[in-house]
Amino acid sequence: MKKLLALVLALVMSMSLVTISNAAFKDADKIDYKEAVDVMNAVGVFIGDEKGNFNAKENLTREQAAKIIAYLELGEKAADALVGSATFTDVAATRWSAGFVSYCAQAGVVSGYDGKFDPAGQLTALQFGKMLLVEIGYDAKAAGMVGTDWAINTSKLMATTGLMNGIDGSVNQVLTREKAAQMTLNALKTPTVEYATKGSNITVNGAEINFGASVPTYVTNTLAKYQTISKDKLTNSDEYTIELGEKLFKKLALNDVRDDFDRPAHEWKLGTTVIGTYENEADLEYTTGASYKTVIKDLGLSKNSKTTEYYKNGKEQPNVTIVKTDDDTKFGGNGVRTQIWYNDDNGNIIVSEIDTFVGKVSSVTKATSSADRYITITKATGKALSALDTKFETESFAKDDLVLYTAAENDDGRYEIQTVAALEKSATGTLTEWNGTSANSSNADKASANNNFTVDGTTYKYSKNCYVVGDDGFSDKSDISAFDVDKSELNVYLDKYGYAIYVSGVEGETNYAAVIGIGETNQYGDEVKGVTLLLPDGTKKTVTAKADNWNQFNYDAVYPNGKNLVTDGIADLVTYTVDEDGVYKLTLVDNTPAQYDNTYDDVANEIRFVNGKSAFVLDDNNNATGKDKTLYTTSETVF
Repeated sequence: MKKLLALVLALVMSMSLVTISNAAFKDADKIDYKEAVDVMNAVGVFIGDEKGNFNAKENLTREQAAKIIAYLELGEKAADALVGSATFTDVAATRWSAGFVSYCAQAGVVSGYDGKFDPAGQLTALQFGKMLLVEIGYDAKAAGMVGTDWAINTSKLMATTGLMNGIDGSVNQVLTREKAAQMTLNALKTPTVEYATKGSNITVNGAEINFGASVPTYVTNTLAKYQTISKDKLTNSDEYTIELGEKLFKKLALNDVRDDFDRPAHEWKLGTTVIGTYENEADLEYTTGASYKTVIKDLGLSKNSKTTEYYKNGKEQPNVTIVKTDDDTKFGGNGVRTQIWYNDDNGNIIVSEIDTFVGKVSSVTKATSSADRYITITKATGKALSALDTKFETESFAKDDLVLYTAAENDDGRYEIQTVAALEKSATGTLTEWNGTSANSSNADKASANNNFTVDGTTYKYSKNCYVVGDDGFSDKSDISAFDVDKSELNVYLDKYGYAIYVSGVEGETNYAAVIGIGETNQYGDEVKGVTLLLPDGTKKTVTAKADNWNQFNYDAVYPNGKNLVTDGIADLVTYTVDEDGVYKLTLVDNTPAQYDNTYDDVANEIRFVNGKSAFVLDDNNNATGKDKTLYTTSETVF
């Protein structure tokens, strides 16, 4: 079975935006800056389209940015009531964004060029950063964010305030909606400022120059109860800084918590409603095995440190002492996300390991009036957590999709799936080499340098939880060593860290036959024998053949009823390949009959040669119906 995994989502950007308050977006799996989008959507500033999509990768336009600033400052209701005016020649008073653009222009947040605003134009991070800095309290003229040096001065202020924290790329990049959400969230965590005096402006040679402005100072108060986002104090006083989020959203709060994996995390709340819980940035992170010695070195410690907390998939483990000379004992493994947090105050370390597993969507349950849509995942046998709740609420994925998932232990000792992502094929090619311990060995050291395989010249290392199957059947367990070097075609699937986590044999044409005779002069145990085969088209063929174990065949076996299997028309089903010398390599299909009674009814599925015809007999499931079903094969039969 060959399957192309694809998840097609429409990304439709509309100027008429609607709020999806505290609801999951249909294109949530396309959002990389999830925390920022969640929070900014919850407070009603960043909203999706009428189809329920957020459109994270769409570029933010200048007029959309003006709307965001107006929503931040005034709130949705007041901002939507703004009346537009012809502030710029290319923004008609009747345009949907006119009120937002006029408001931002009057507040000094935006400015045009030659009387134009270019409302549908793209916006850079630098331009949006200037808008946010004004919202934080910086005066555009006093801070030098106008004139010929505006870009340099704005860039410096953005670095000082951390507006680009967590965002890849420079301030000159065209800004996507999700990156704009991250910048806005950074602004909400930034202390607001004010001026004793903003000075005055004069024009010299056509350039406006500000002079006499005071240095901006932080806005503060002395009441801890108002510190819902930050507990930071000024070093020279007991006064708390007032962050932009504390100023604009009185019910918005940020608290330190633990997430489902028991990692240090933070939780955003709006009033009593939890927006979401998000992991704190770790001091160290590995996706391969990390020895105790490596951890101590990477933390820059000069002595041993004791871990007070150690978790695997959210399950607490016994505390361990990390020894700086121990290069053998390791945390994690290939494809395991190992995160480490170090506490400078008490020297304690928190270690969290999160495995990634392979699964297949076995069913999809549609949403009802009382429950959301969810999928059920079949886990890979022997490569998953035992007590796993296999249901996961999502709008994505279809039946038979291969997926990657993570899971964390809950209070009841069971594991709940936390994330699900599509598993997509990375390569297809011929197996040219395999080394090291088998991928399906429970005791294999998956970090071993020799534990790998090569497909068409590319060498892959196994994930700790690599699952190998004979074909795309998923439940047909095999091992990489069972494939033939330079012959077998493999599909290779990689996890997000680049390790092979799922390997399947490419389904191709399989040759079947039934063994109805083995040469009388040959003895069991001989490597090569003369064999008579019954082919699917009903013809017989005598060949020279090899088999791994001739004793597994039923030829000449006699059962208590005195019947001989071959003599009475019962034969072994095999698959075969033919080498360059014309010798057949036979592989016995798992078709061994059960104990026979005198009626031959109590048998497993079998091949019989009856009255010159080949037949495939389907078992009646231990006489449940009392009848077997016999299917006669012809030259058109496909097994």
